[in-house]
Amino acid sequence: MNAKQIQEAVDTWIVEEDLPAPAALRIIRRSDPDLSLSADEIIDRNEFIRCEFLKEHELLMQLPKQDQNNAFFVDDFEDSAFNTIDFCRMHPGRSFNKYAYRIKKVLEQVEDLAIMHSSISHEEGRNNTAERYETLVDNEFRDELLRLVQYYKRPASEESKRRLKRRIAELNRRILDCRKIWDQLAPPENWEP
Repeated sequence: MNAKQIQEAVDTWIVEEDLPAPAALRIIRRSDPDLSLSADEIIDRNEFIRCEFLKEHELLMQLPKQDQNNAFFVDDFEDSAFNTIDFCRMHPGRSFNKYAYRIKKVLEQVEDLAIMHSSISHEEGRNNTAERYETLVDNEFRDELLRLVQYYKRPASEESKRRLKRRIAELNRRILDCRKIWDQLAPPENWEP
């Protein structure tokens, strides 16, 4: 049997109704607005609709447009949302203070934990939340404070001791800020709901 005979034999096995529809075919619905129109008529109709829409917005289209010459990334891009041209355009001559942002977020976390602590009625949950607060303060401020105090005790120059004192005072102030937020929003330990 040659290839042609094999092809004819296989073709007789396949019923044409069982074949899937070709990709170029599409369903024609009676409600289709393009049913009785030619391709040129469809293009003309769409152009007419576009012109009518533009007439309605003619005054808006006359307003001058801002130059669209802003690239998304600026030179010296360092994988930061605050190095994009939007930040540079909105805040000219200002760099983003990452440390202040981090402190702000830590204080927001303390506030959230204090509110959660005040809304929990179960004693174990309140203790867990208080423990989470202490861990947060320890990780963010107290551990570094203790490390700097150890450095301060070592013999060093007056300038380095002065810098360490400033940093220790700042960390103490941050811990006190956290404690102030906690005391304002979280009820005392002997509080009963």
